[in-house]
Amino acid sequence: MNAERRKRIASLCDKIEELQAEIEAILEEEQECFDNLPESLQSSERGEQMETAIESLESAADSMNDAMEHLQEAVG
Repeated sequence: MNAERRKRIASLCDKIEELQAEIEAILEEEQECFDNLPESLQSSERGEQMETAIESLESAADSMNDAMEHLQEAVG
C-alpha cells in the first residue's frame, strides 16, 4: 500500500476515534440517567427503552473499535 492510501486510512482512524469517543460519552450519560432512575422506573417501558439504547450504544462503540482494528490490519 502506498503512502497516500496509508495517510487516508490514518485519517479515517482519527475520525473513527473521535466518533467512538462521542458515542462513549453519550453512552455514559445515558447509563448515568438510567442508574439515577428509581427502581420502579427502571423496569418501566421508559427504563427498558433506555437499556436498549445503552446496549445499542455499547455495540456501536465496539463496532467502531473493530473498524479501526481492520483498517490498521489493512496497512500492516
